Formats: sequence, structure tokens, C-alpha cells
Amino acid sequence: MTTLDKVKLLEQRIIKATILIHNLETKIEELNDEIEVLSVHNTELQKYADTFSADSQLIAESISNALDHLDTIEGLDEIEILDSLSEDLAVADRFTDGEGQTIDEVSLDDLRY
Repeated sequence: MTTLDKVKLLEQRIIKATILIHNLETKIEELNDEIEVLSVHNTELQKYADTFSADSQLIAESISNALDHLDTIEGLDEIEILDSLSEDLAVADRFTDGEGQTIDEVSLDDLRY
């Protein structure tokens, strides 16, 4: 291989290396942009999680306080529930258990006051 061929080969390799470096620089910029977007999104999600956690704690405290107030009422457990109301409570219990009525079982007349 002549010196001229070696110089041309070296030039080609330098051009290829320059192109690869440029491609890597572009990729680094793209990844930095993506990191910035993900950081903003992560911050938003963290705020949402903190708010959700705080709201859940407030709800739990409110339920606990309500139950404590109900416990102060004497004779509450001794009150008999009307038959029609007991059926409503049973339906509500089935609903919370995941065994509620289907849409076909609901009558519009039942929904009116």
C-alpha cells in the first residue's frame, strides 16, 4: 500500500469518526432533553402522590372521628331498623361486597323519591 493510499484511508476513517462523534453528540442532546421531560413529569407525579397520601390520611382521620362520635351515642346499636330499611342496608352491603344488583335489576321507580 502506497503512502497516498494510506493517507486516503486515514482521511476516510477520520470522516467516519467525525460522523460517529456528531451522531453521538446528537443522541446525547436527545437523551438530555428526554431526561428533562422525565424529571418534570416525575416531579408532577411526586406532587400527585404526596397530595393523594395527604388526602387519604385526612379521609381516614375523618372516618375515625365520625366513628368515635357515633360510639358516644348510647343505645345506637339497640335501635331496630325498619324492615324496608334493612333491605336497603342489605343491598348496600352486597354492593360493597361486589355482589350488588345488575343494571337490569334496577327500576327507575325505585330511584324516585
